[in-house]
Amino acid sequence: MKLKLVDGEQVVIRTRAHHRALLPALLNLLVTVMVMSFLLGYISRADQPAFVEHYQHIGVFLIWAGGLLALAFGTLKPLLSWGNRMTYLTSHRLVQKNLLGAAQASVVPLGLLSEVQLKQSRIQSMSEAGDLVLLHGAYGQHQRTRLSNMPDAAHFQTVIAEELGEYRRHVAAQYANQAPAPGGYGEAHYA
Repeated sequence: MKLKLVDGEQVVIRTRAHHRALLPALLNLLVTVMVMSFLLGYISRADQPAFVEHYQHIGVFLIWAGGLLALAFGTLKPLLSWGNRMTYLTSHRLVQKNLLGAAQASVVPLGLLSEVQLKQSRIQSMSEAGDLVLLHGAYGQHQRTRLSNMPDAAHFQTVIAEELGEYRRHVAAQYANQAPAPGGYGEAHYA
């Protein structure tokens, strides 16, 4: 599903989490295949006791069922979640949303954004990924929104700061054009 834009809004950056977020899913795939291969090889050995040979088909079924469940929840689900979640930086807001399924959108208007912090672990810094923590809110009620595993996080942080500055200049110019003329409402003249 595409992002719906308001009049005058433009998409500056469209991205998803860094592919290093898929490393746990890859590790799960490798370990599950290795464990399943070992167990299937062990249970189908010719020198098993008669009891194990008699119920071998149940053991094979349980190994395949457990392995497929581990692959579905440990590999396929994270892979689909990663591919489905997009992050957009527009000229008016920062949005994280799903392309398919439930929206679960996280929207931070640039007008409410006060600070963008970059958090990087050593492993993230090797791939130039990082977590961006957005501080936003109004009237003393601030929230934190974390954008996890953003690719090229330092550059993304810089672009957000540039767009925030541009947005504030644009709003200030609009406000200056709409300001009342001297002698208008709110001013009292005394003789």
